[in-house]
Amino acid sequence: MSAMKTAKTTVVAGAALALSLGSLVMAGPAQAAAGPARAAAAPGSLIAQQALGQYTSGNAEVQKRKYEGDARDGDSERNNCNFYTGFWTARANLRWDHTSAPRTGTINNHQACGSSKGYMYVKVDGAWKKTWTTVKWTSRAWCADFAKYTWYWGKADVTGLSAAADSFRTYGRSNGTWHAKGQVVAGRYKPKPGDVVSYDNNGDGRADHVGVVTSYNSSRKVYNSVEGNTSLEQLTYKKTQSATAGRVLGYTSPKAR
Repeated sequence: MSAMKTAKTTVVAGAALALSLGSLVMAGPAQAAAGPARAAAAPGSLIAQQALGQYTSGNAEVQKRKYEGDARDGDSERNNCNFYTGFWTARANLRWDHTSAPRTGTINNHQACGSSKGYMYVKVDGAWKKTWTTVKWTSRAWCADFAKYTWYWGKADVTGLSAAADSFRTYGRSNGTWHAKGQVVAGRYKPKPGDVVSYDNNGDGRADHVGVVTSYNSSRKVYNSVEGNTSLEQLTYKKTQSATAGRVLGYTSPKAR
């Protein structure tokens, strides 16, 4: 089954499904404003749609975001240059995270990062306005920047989140929305669309990678997710992963803002 078909058939029920994939993502200047159905949907559903929309969008500017590199050729250059970090480190952005990141690569090459179009709230005539504008890509590990981006546009509270993968686990513990893997093993928690799954890949007990859950099969205890900065150095749609795998630490649910 294709990623697009899976996205349309497995993610969320109810009002959220009434939204087409074309409206999930900040895909272009013609995007309609959020309507009553979107406003009424839970943040988790909107987040899952955002994550899938980033992966499946047919918009040429959004498609560039799937790959690290210079934002020109759509190929993987393994240098950590990416749109999502560029969004959070843009000083003109209302949601600037007050950090900076290099405009050149930080892995296998030092090629200058490029730019692409995306939505940000920027000042226009003295007022903050959602604007389809140029985003200058910057370079750092970006799995958390991607997950935070989907939470932000999915109407979740992102207070306390940072570019650190483990910030999602800290957020969950602070807000009472952290669900350790043991709860899933015991059947006390079922991961939900919009949750962020935290991984410990090096065995130090802290999260060093995160992904956004898009669907969960409770009978099989497997989930689908969209994850940035994977081993493929790109945005990746992952299917039927074990919710209780050894490297999984747990799941953080979003709070509405």
